[in-house]
Parts: sequence; structure tokens; C-alpha cells
Amino acid sequence: MSVRPKIAILVTCADWRLHARGVDLNARIAERLGVDGVDEFSVAGPDGLLLPARRAEWKALLEQVERLIAAHNPVVLGVAGHQDCAGHRVSDARHAADVVATAEALKQATGFSGPIHGIFLVRRSDRAWDLQSLAQF
Repeated sequence: MSVRPKIAILVTCADWRLHARGVDLNARIAERLGVDGVDEFSVAGPDGLLLPARRAEWKALLEQVERLIAAHNPVVLGVAGHQDCAGHRVSDARHAADVVATAEALKQATGFSGPIHGIFLVRRSDRAWDLQSLAQF
């Protein structure tokens, strides 16, 4: 009998810099969240999805996240925003607040029973990002 891997679902930005070779965001998130693998949903400025103008994107994301929750039985979810984001051009303080709000809204909308983490990615360079934990619900 094989052991089922522990999986996380991460909602993160589509920015190429986060997914470039050497950044290893997926592996670093897996380590941070204590899982074996991470399913990622990448959209421009994910921490801005609660804006009224982005309601359709939020709804589409929820459908996809709920599909993967049912299919992969994740143990944890995460939302990661980042500095210098073209998809959600706001201050670092606003990013932090929006990441927390988006993580909390994801928890409420999906009814996910496990923890949901809000994470902020701090840019040192295009290929170096520090992970900052903001909240857990």
C-alpha cells in the first residue's frame, strides 16, 4: 500500500520571476508548509482578486481550487502575494493586508477545514525572494 503524499494548494502570482529556474518557489513553499508537493494556481496579482472589478476571476479561481480540494485532498492552502507586482500595483503594506484578506476569504468561501496561510514574497532580486508568513486561518 502506498502512502498518499501530503499536498498543498497555493494561489500565487503568474509573474515569471517567481517561477524562474533557481527560485524554487514550489519547493520552498512545500518546505514552509510541511508538505510533499504543491498544486499552484497562478494569476496576475492574486491578492487583488477581492476587488469588485475582479469578481469573475475570483469566482473562477474558487471553482478551480474547490475542484483540486476534492481531487487531491490537500492538508493546507496558501495565498502568496509579492512586492513589485504588475497585476496588483499597491504598496507593500496594502499587499500584506490584501494577502491576509484573500487568505481569509478563501477559507470562508471554500469551507476548507485545514489551515490557510497568507504569505508575502519580498524581492531581493528577480531570482531571489524571501518568504514572509503573514497569517494563518
